[in-house]
Amino acid sequence: MNDKNIVAQIVEQRKKDIASLGFSMGVKIPERRTRPIVPFMEKKGVILEVKRASPSKGDIALGLDAVQTALKYRANGADAISCLTEKNYFKGSLQDLIDICNAVSDVSVLRKDFLIDEQEVEIAYRCGADAVLLISGILTLGKMLSMLKKCEELGIKALVEVRTKEDAEKVLAAKKDFAKTIVCGVNSRNLKDFSIDLLVPAMMKNLLGGSVIFESGITSPSIAEKIGCMGFEGILLGEFAARNPEKAGVFVNSFKQSEPNLLGKKFLELAEKINCASS
Repeated sequence: MNDKNIVAQIVEQRKKDIASLGFSMGVKIPERRTRPIVPFMEKKGVILEVKRASPSKGDIALGLDAVQTALKYRANGADAISCLTEKNYFKGSLQDLIDICNAVSDVSVLRKDFLIDEQEVEIAYRCGADAVLLISGILTLGKMLSMLKKCEELGIKALVEVRTKEDAEKVLAAKKDFAKTIVCGVNSRNLKDFSIDLLVPAMMKNLLGGSVIFESGITSPSIAEKIGCMGFEGILLGEFAARNPEKAGVFVNSFKQSEPNLLGKKFLELAEKINCASS
């Protein structure tokens, strides 16, 4: 994809889809939720992602069966399952979310998408999701607060994703009212051009404070282990998990068995120095 601001393109297409199909994206949504809420990322753990494609990689696992993949993730120790429901660039759907939530009752499920309205939070809840992704970079503080309020009312969590200091400042402001609803995540992937910088989550971790999830760019068990050594409370594993769901347990074990150590602390200090020097 040649567009220099991919996330803007995705959001613009999303608005068109909502205008033509509604917030349900043409999928029959359950009238009410029947699945009990499963706590989302309340302890150190790994989120494994049901993902068929992406703007940067193209087709990743085009023939992926959402339910079978989710069941493999559960068998491999996933603490949460992320389901992409964006259809144009990631080839997911709300039907995937409904099917996964119906099949997996004891592992929390995250709706991962480029959500822009409170009604999409409501739909995720009715489908059975225990959490939704809110991307700070595409939401105003006012809209984020409104969507967080909806999450709080429904009793589900929001994985609020940041990439920049401006994103983090919005989240810190939102935490004043919704600390119990927010789980912080930092994406190592720049959603404008989908490039990866593994230093970014380390730069943001101390600024955000508390538990932080490291998202994207985790390509080996050794990287997962190093992230654990820096004190991150979670990782989100996408492409590798989708391509190799039966091998995801190696990443899960590498991360969960790691502990914060001096090397991880030094790496965080180095990242903070680089961040300050570039400010």
